[in-house]
Amino acid sequence: MDAAVRAELARILSSELFSRSDRLTTFLKFIVEQTLDGHGEALKEQVLALEVYGKGVDFNTAADPIVRVDARRLRDKLREYYVSAPHDPIIISVRKGSYTPLFETNAPVASPLDHSRHPSQRAPPESTVVTPRRWSRAWLLGAGSILVGAIALIGVGVLRGSRSDAPPMRILTVTSFPGTEGVPSLSPDGNFVAFLWSGPASNSLADLWVKAVDGDALRRLTDTPLFNETWAAWSPDGQLIAFSRRDGGVSAGVFVVSPLGGPEQKVSDAVGTSPAWTPDSQSLLVGDRTPNGTAVFQHILQSGARRQLTWPSSGFDDRFPGVSPDGKTLAFVRWSQSDQAALFLVPTGGGEATRRTEWSPGIGSVTWTPDGRDILYSQADTSGIRIFRIAALGHEPGAIVPGIPIGVNSASVSRERSGHTFRLAVGYGQPDIGLRLIDLQVPVASGAISSVTRFCDATRIDAPGRFSRDGARVAFTSDRSGNQQVWVADRNESRIRRVTAFEGASINVGSWSPDGRSLALDAVVAGNADIYVVSDSGGPLRRLTDAPARESDPEWSRDGRWIYYASNVSGRSEIWRMPAAGGTSVQLTTHGGCEPREAADGRTIYYVDRPRRNTFDSVGSLKQVPAAGGPEAVVFSGVTPGAWDITNTGIVFLTGDPGRASTRGAADAVDFYNFADGRTRRIGTLPFTVTRIGVSRVLTVSRDGRWALGSHIDSWERDVLVADHFR
Repeated sequence: MDAAVRAELARILSSELFSRSDRLTTFLKFIVEQTLDGHGEALKEQVLALEVYGKGVDFNTAADPIVRVDARRLRDKLREYYVSAPHDPIIISVRKGSYTPLFETNAPVASPLDHSRHPSQRAPPESTVVTPRRWSRAWLLGAGSILVGAIALIGVGVLRGSRSDAPPMRILTVTSFPGTEGVPSLSPDGNFVAFLWSGPASNSLADLWVKAVDGDALRRLTDTPLFNETWAAWSPDGQLIAFSRRDGGVSAGVFVVSPLGGPEQKVSDAVGTSPAWTPDSQSLLVGDRTPNGTAVFQHILQSGARRQLTWPSSGFDDRFPGVSPDGKTLAFVRWSQSDQAALFLVPTGGGEATRRTEWSPGIGSVTWTPDGRDILYSQADTSGIRIFRIAALGHEPGAIVPGIPIGVNSASVSRERSGHTFRLAVGYGQPDIGLRLIDLQVPVASGAISSVTRFCDATRIDAPGRFSRDGARVAFTSDRSGNQQVWVADRNESRIRRVTAFEGASINVGSWSPDGRSLALDAVVAGNADIYVVSDSGGPLRRLTDAPARESDPEWSRDGRWIYYASNVSGRSEIWRMPAAGGTSVQLTTHGGCEPREAADGRTIYYVDRPRRNTFDSVGSLKQVPAAGGPEAVVFSGVTPGAWDITNTGIVFLTGDPGRASTRGAADAVDFYNFADGRTRRIGTLPFTVTRIGVSRVLTVSRDGRWALGSHIDSWERDVLVADHFR
């Protein structure tokens, strides 16, 4: 394998494309040779600055982004190279957010003239990832597939009645700015794309921009440093762009603006997280709250009148509306409280909604093909987020769209262009969310917490779990093995090991048993969220709940007899208690509750009064209830679910630092509520902003109050890609 990779490297470096760039040639040769010699894990920005660019040991990577800039150029050049050399036996790629190259064997691509199957049923071309020494095969499988999907000539699976002279699909990188660009919306003619861009800092708030697909023309449409634009939708007549906006964690409504710039106009106070247009450009479809949940409404722009189109049952939310090109059918996604979702269809003139897909996690971003025959939507599977295609009529399941990279979302299409093709825009990127171990007892200087170190770092998504009772070990969740699992490590990062083997589950670590030998956790399996127990060394799971409801946040009592947890079996999330060995459960609260935590004396359960969300934008009250049941009482307000934990002497929680207006709503200050005197004091301000997206829990604290583990966006750069000549 090493010889084959070196031969491929020689072909790339001798190509006209790379022979014109000595710097990129040196960059690529160095990282490939280092990886083949077994040093791929050591390829960091500082190392490349020293070895490739000859910088000194005092080189400041934050001030000089030369390595990151050239890495982006290298990724684009490699993509361009493989467009002209699609049959090379080896594919060399560099995943975004990493400097370690990936090597993949290039399997033959099926003929683009194969029409024997419906495009939604055709399987993507097979490929084999070759794993050199010291590399994780599962990691390479996921990351290698991204490159395969980005090769321009893989359009085979999305052809419908194509001609033999039809051009092949090609992937265009429309944006590659620092930071996060996403939620793209194509202009009707496919020549421009509206998108949201947070700027170089991933935690900054996003504004609305427009860029030419085939050129460099760029225009900023909004400039709101205190607000966050969250969605963009170009009107079918091309005259307006609708977008939604949030003020901290609260919806600020739906707005429209001309793609040429100018004053914006607020058109609705609805929640409107993902507004969509009707084909006549006269109405917007927006989400808004009802007594049962979020429903889709039609909002007529000229009159301001609105009409409810979907009617969710209690505990469900309807999101991501999309109207068929003939205006007769609405497609939307219905989400349950257990984070399961399904695609539904309903006549826009009124009628019963019908489910088109099975319930599964992570469905979103609905759009119709221009002919109205198929629906494209994003969905998470075990390898990442993919674009799926499903016929609007019929019973066949949706299928992955081949040729589109893993890690994409927010699909948008243009009208039909030449040769019965159209353009498809997606946001693309693989997030890297890491853990930070924080020593809360180190003296702070000028109010700033200084003792912060990386913990069990990986290049995927890691989220805090819980400390063991003695604070010596940490459980956390990570998808570093390919999908989300529970991992355990000593606090000094030794003895790291995986303890679960779920397939495609959404997992949350609850608590350790008093003896430190077991973990209680909740996981969504086959559409149902239940409580499980597993040994800290791995092995078979023991399932404790099986009701058709969402059970989550298990908390072991200090004497080991009970497990407290949250369940919505009564119709709303409440705190319950059950024997740790299994048995009959008893409801403790009646006014809402989640995330139970037992006090050190075992007499009181502390909890928050609203559920956790993965956008980290809801703030509630901390409450208490006797462990055996009794009156519920508010302790204090201003606690974000997933951003607090209990210690022996009080509550540690995160709050936004009011001195950082550019990231208003971000949780980057650590406060402490003392049980003894009922007062709150600030421990200090973190040197980083805790991520508000991508994970549902962002903080855990050891029982002695010394150690905390928080989430941090190490890298979450997203780009806008456009698939040209898409069918």
